[in-house]
Amino acid sequence: MLNPSLKSEENHHPISGSLPKIFVAKKQKTIKTSMDFSGVGLHTGNKVTMSINPAPSDTGYVFRIFKKGRKISIRAHYKNVTSTNLCTMISDSNGNSVSTVEHVLSALSGLDIDNAFIDLDSNEIPVCDGSSKQFVDSINTVGFESQSSFKKFIKILKNVEVKEGNKVARVSPFDQTLISCKIDYDHKCIGKQSISLLLNSKIYQSQICSSRTFGFLEDVERLRSKGLALGGSLKNAIVLGKDKIINDEGLRFSDEFVRHKVLDFIGDMSLSGYKMLGSFLTSSSGHSLNVKLLEKIFESPSNWELVCSN
Repeated sequence: MLNPSLKSEENHHPISGSLPKIFVAKKQKTIKTSMDFSGVGLHTGNKVTMSINPAPSDTGYVFRIFKKGRKISIRAHYKNVTSTNLCTMISDSNGNSVSTVEHVLSALSGLDIDNAFIDLDSNEIPVCDGSSKQFVDSINTVGFESQSSFKKFIKILKNVEVKEGNKVARVSPFDQTLISCKIDYDHKCIGKQSISLLLNSKIYQSQICSSRTFGFLEDVERLRSKGLALGGSLKNAIVLGKDKIINDEGLRFSDEFVRHKVLDFIGDMSLSGYKMLGSFLTSSSGHSLNVKLLEKIFESPSNWELVCSN
């Protein structure tokens, strides 16, 4: 029986005589078995071992840090975000933190997984190759498990927008998840790029998950002096010199840069606690503005509702 506090959607076609479009409520999903990963943190440079594990219905995504026999749990939620400086960091009330959470969260959300425990022995997610592809490949290898509870979605009811100078993040009502992203960099290898896609697991796997993070060679020394990008290398990021891409293998997509921005955005939006139904537009946005959009959405209950069908 459906939770009476949740709404089950029905969309009726306006054309007379046509049948109503009925959406059947879907069940929540987790993964079948645990998966292990190891590597370095992009910014800390720390070695880290991580596992993604099945979790019960209605758990959402929870990071668990194991330190000296202690288990520290931090829910992946926008209210727990404590830094958006080049990555998204979440923390608990005692100052325990996990940084660069966006790539693994993007993989879980992009594959429509609702519940997972993410266990690690350090304070940053392994960067792998700078994308979410390794997480996606491993999840597909172990498979999915349907759960007893119905999926829940945040359905956007009103236009919501945040701006900072030329940076914009906006969402409008829409029955599915549409993401449009624009970037504009003063570098001849990037320039202006844009992409628009209707998000589902197939599109995420074929068009988004293999796009890598990127940075500029001229910024490396400055970032490392601030304790950032300590684990960055040509193995886990696209590195741009003054007028060229330094990586020997080049790009995976001609517009890989804007695709990675979408990857990050999906990870950040998962911090709502649910998949979101709406038409999103970002222009020159980043982690900070992404999180501010979530905060603005949840400022008023008139902006959204919780539904259990799509």
